[in-house]
Amino acid sequence: MAQVTRSILLAAPLSEVWELIGPFQSLPNWHPGVAFSEREVRDGVEHRKLGLRDGAEIVEKYLGGDGHSVGYSIVSSPLPVTDYRAVLSGFDINGATFLTWVSTFGKTSDNAHDVIAGVYDAGFGALKKRFG
Repeated sequence: MAQVTRSILLAAPLSEVWELIGPFQSLPNWHPGVAFSEREVRDGVEHRKLGLRDGAEIVEKYLGGDGHSVGYSIVSSPLPVTDYRAVLSGFDINGATFLTWVSTFGKTSDNAHDVIAGVYDAGFGALKKRFG
């Protein structure tokens, strides 16, 4: 299994950052690559169908979380990965927010690590612009 880990420190309180990024359906509100998220319930479990700005779609399953973390897996996508699972977590560090985004997955191409890292970097870059 491959793994991608990204982290960032934002100059904003965790409560403010998590209000934006914490809800499972909120990805289009902060990630520049995501145009929309449609909520679906399958077998009693929340899913999201993400429409990407390039026209692709990804379906993800909510795996749960606590107050400041959310776990999910990919059900279907054009990404070069299999068995993808990720957790996005936030921590208060002296009034600032420390975020981590960690995933494990099987690779279906040599560039899978770079693709996933690019997704995380784009999202964290947008948050850095917003929160400093």
